[in-house]
Amino acid sequence: MIKGWYTAASGMMMQMSRQDVIANNIANTATSGYKKQVSLSRAFPDMLISRLETTADPISKSIQAIGRLGTGVCLENIATDLSVGNLDKTDLPTDLSLAQTGSYFAVETEQGERYTRNGAFKINSEGSLTDNQGNPVLDKDNKHINISGEFIVDRTGVINYADGTATVTLKVLNFSDPEKLERFGDSLYSNEKGLTTSVVPANPDVLQGYLEHSNVNAIQEMVDLLSVVRSYESLQKVVQAEDETVGVAIDKVGSTS
Repeated sequence: MIKGWYTAASGMMMQMSRQDVIANNIANTATSGYKKQVSLSRAFPDMLISRLETTADPISKSIQAIGRLGTGVCLENIATDLSVGNLDKTDLPTDLSLAQTGSYFAVETEQGERYTRNGAFKINSEGSLTDNQGNPVLDKDNKHINISGEFIVDRTGVINYADGTATVTLKVLNFSDPEKLERFGDSLYSNEKGLTTSVVPANPDVLQGYLEHSNVNAIQEMVDLLSVVRSYESLQKVVQAEDETVGVAIDKVGSTS
């Protein structure tokens, strides 16, 4: 009976973790460049349940297998769906998007260099190109990008100024295994594990005047959330049933009448 408690309780904890991930996805449905997260579970090792049977000979006994019994589940990992979201045409010159999967813009934060696909950039009061959190966008030489007047960004990431001044190139990186990037907030990633990086070669497919939508399907997330809630409620009833069974057993064992 105690195993029933532990098995149901582990399932409830797993559903709570799934709910947190789904709620975060729903909250970032409108966040440009946001990548959906998915919780992955791992089952504990099964137990083989057997029954000891007495034969016609009272001395000899036989063991008959009944089947396998699950012992619970736990959170294995939270994976990231790196697929490209829909691109929305905004016609704003500071809105940039990347059409290639696994490519990221580089920005400078107080914690160091971070990477993002959220190209909803702005020009601050000092003329620097920044992300929506005020972090400066970096060029290929790891310098801040200062914007003066009108500018055009081509698909190779080169910023051309209308007044003919020197051009700069956006720092766009690819990673050897982008799924291992560590999430830093909702739309920034860090390379704390030291993954191999490479500057996107000829054409990183930078699109000016476009924003990449979140790749979260809000309707699907709501359906998944309902499934999580129902699973949690079912497991909760299992815990209650186990509690009632144990209570009855204790009352009968402890009864002196």
